[in-house]
Amino acid sequence: MPNKNYIYAVSILIGTAVGAGVFGLPYVVAKSGFVPALILLIILGAMMILIGLMYGEVTLRTSNKGRLAGYCGKYLGKNGKRAATLITLFALYANTLAYIIIGGIFLNALFSSYFGGSEFIYGLIMFAFISAGIYVKLKFVNIMEFLMVVFLLAIIFGICLKGIPFIDSNNLMSYNLSQFFLPFGVILFSLSALSAIPELEHIMKKKQEKIKSAIIIGGIATIIIYALFMAIVVGVSGSATTPETFSGLSQFMGNGIITLGLIFGVFAVATSYLMIGINLKEIFWYDYHLSKNKSWALACFIPVIIFILGLRDFIAVISFAGSIAGGFIGILIIIIFYKAKKAGDLEPAYEIEIPKIISVLMVFVFILGILYQFIYGW
Repeated sequence: MPNKNYIYAVSILIGTAVGAGVFGLPYVVAKSGFVPALILLIILGAMMILIGLMYGEVTLRTSNKGRLAGYCGKYLGKNGKRAATLITLFALYANTLAYIIIGGIFLNALFSSYFGGSEFIYGLIMFAFISAGIYVKLKFVNIMEFLMVVFLLAIIFGICLKGIPFIDSNNLMSYNLSQFFLPFGVILFSLSALSAIPELEHIMKKKQEKIKSAIIIGGIATIIIYALFMAIVVGVSGSATTPETFSGLSQFMGNGIITLGLIFGVFAVATSYLMIGINLKEIFWYDYHLSKNKSWALACFIPVIIFILGLRDFIAVISFAGSIAGGFIGILIIIIFYKAKKAGDLEPAYEIEIPKIISVLMVFVFILGILYQFIYGW
């Protein structure tokens, strides 16, 4: 039987991935078609599992613990560290900005009829609560992560049971191949749990060889959750699918599903927002040796300032972040993976052998996604 820490590790991976991005998935999937999007989900899901395994091995091979920027500094030099820092900060800030936006939407839908307010105000409330939570010790975060994942899975199961009678198979069969790459950025954004991987070494201190299977199980579980959620939402609402998912569903399934889905949304967003915020804080704390308070302030306040200044388009933020930041981060991890195999200073608890042709193909796919976003994603 898996022990408590192993379950925490898997739950952190799932909880970090299943965040804001899941709510943007049905909208872009409805545009491209369910079957093409499912193919893209499986391809990108397999790639992200491999990238996660690569990153896990890099952390285990390196004695000086840190985050991606620190590892790139060790294996690629100062310029590598600068590039990784810029890309990582962009990705993590985009993530937290997306959580503030969608968290505000969900909280507003849940509470505005009782207390008034707006999506903007509730976005600030989400920011305030999670920023406070970033101070919480890791052990407490792990327990909360586990409980949230259990709750999220229960809610998804409930939505699926409720939605099955309303599925129209025609909604799942239609497709538009010219839009095949449209979901790329949102899917990549939704799949990434890379920020949680350095934490696995701390959680699994006595069973580090189990990190490999935790990454695989967490990745496969995330793909299954997304495929199921996409099928139910697109199968029910079809072309009426909305960017935040639930208002489109309400036309077919009634307002009861909205409340259930919004509760799911708040917990999913809070889970990922916490993990990403902790990772941001630790970049400044571990890699740049700033004080805890300065690290916390830099992690928390930059995205909320951008939110206040007016950048609040949820789909645009996650699509751009997924394609651009996700693509470049994937490429960087592939490069340092091969560097760490030669220059790493520790014997890892696990190691994987990936043919270079597979790595080249992954880099090619990442580049395609980046180019698509620059050309067609504005």
